[in-house]
Amino acid sequence: MIGITNRYCSVLSNLVRCSLLIISTGVITVIPTATASSHDIPFLNAAQLAPDYWLARSKAPDQILRTPKQIAASNAQLLSTLPDMLDLAKAPGSYSPQQLLTLINQSSGLPKAARFYADGKQLTPADFARYQQAMALHTLADSSGAKAGASVQAAYALVTSRGIIRAFPTLDRVFNDGMDTDIDRFQETAVFPGQPLQVLHYSQDRLWAFVRHYHYSGWLQVKHLALTDKQTALNFANNPDFLLVTGARAFTNFTAEQPDVSEVALDMGVRLPLLKDFPALVHDQNPAFSYVVQLPVRRTDGTLALKPALVARSQDVRTGFLPLTRANIIRQSFKFLGERYGWGHDYNARDCSGFIGEVFKTFGVLLPRNTSSLGKQRFAAELQLDNATAAEKAQALSQTDTGDLLLIPGHVMLVLGRADDGQLFVIHSVNGLSYFHNNGQYYQSKLNGVSITPLLPLQLNQHTSYLQALYNIKSLTREIYAHP
Repeated sequence: MIGITNRYCSVLSNLVRCSLLIISTGVITVIPTATASSHDIPFLNAAQLAPDYWLARSKAPDQILRTPKQIAASNAQLLSTLPDMLDLAKAPGSYSPQQLLTLINQSSGLPKAARFYADGKQLTPADFARYQQAMALHTLADSSGAKAGASVQAAYALVTSRGIIRAFPTLDRVFNDGMDTDIDRFQETAVFPGQPLQVLHYSQDRLWAFVRHYHYSGWLQVKHLALTDKQTALNFANNPDFLLVTGARAFTNFTAEQPDVSEVALDMGVRLPLLKDFPALVHDQNPAFSYVVQLPVRRTDGTLALKPALVARSQDVRTGFLPLTRANIIRQSFKFLGERYGWGHDYNARDCSGFIGEVFKTFGVLLPRNTSSLGKQRFAAELQLDNATAAEKAQALSQTDTGDLLLIPGHVMLVLGRADDGQLFVIHSVNGLSYFHNNGQYYQSKLNGVSITPLLPLQLNQHTSYLQALYNIKSLTREIYAHP
């Protein structure tokens, strides 16, 4: 053990009160002080599990951080410049067979690492050949790879029910050699009612479609979409008079008369056009105490029907986007607290970047889907910390504010604020939990859900702390993020 410099201690003291710092060969380990608790999360107490605790410690919680005009401009820039984002209004209306093959292969490429089924059987080349055959790529190119025909015209659709985009047109679950069966490696992300899609290709059994979404491409079961024309899809999605789901989930009202609009699940961030003209009774219910919205419905022939649906005013919804304030960031993030971790939106839940994306959608802010894109693509004020020392990273953390994003490899966290003891806390959808006890023993367990934790005590693994792994801080609430 070597000494701790006064400069480093003064920086760190603004962030954490710890019982011991061990600095050995440049590695810094923050060891939490042991406290009596009914859980195993260091420094966390019951008061911190309520949003009011953090609201009381947030500076100017109701200040508007970005105006709707600023948000719209940022969204436009993001859609036009980021390689994994797509503005459907400007997307190509047709694709050559080779362009489409390239898109599909980017989403459905063979993994470099071994994959396994739940029974431990390793996937063979024959297994992958079966999935590739299911994609019906032979209709796009012959065996030599030459173009098979004319350009493929893009079709358009609206999502009618929450569905999952997959790497291959199958529901088979596969895992890496660690056999963590919560992490299905064919699982990609979710789509939600009312979102527009490009539909570019069908599987051999025509039960799946290869679709382009505003931030993802992949295979979606056709039962979750309804075909329409481009303008109808875009007009629906961009209608300025809309109802927004601000709760973790809301539901349309039950109706026996119209089962296809009855109790439809609507996740946070879903927006549906409001209807202004409707009869005195909607689905045999007086609409005075509900919002009347348009809901996209899939007809038996796969085409779109727009039907009225009711959403009770008691649901956690509102008209228009929420103002982007620190108070609203805190309140919205807390609505997922305790939800099970869901890799790629599995289990009707969210992973780390899905959680962040849903929270910010309620302010009208669009974000890339993958953590690597959030961390490595430039679209917001940021501090790049790849080559920073631990002291420099600690200093950078001292500048963070509610709503900032902290990036470590494979993970993103949302800054909540600082507790009374100066400890920096984050809220995130996270699987693992590990840190060192004050006796030096390494502790490893699970969180497996949307959790509130301090940042500095946590370890990415036994050899790397979260602080050491931190490589970027992004702010969606300010124009400039100055280096320390």
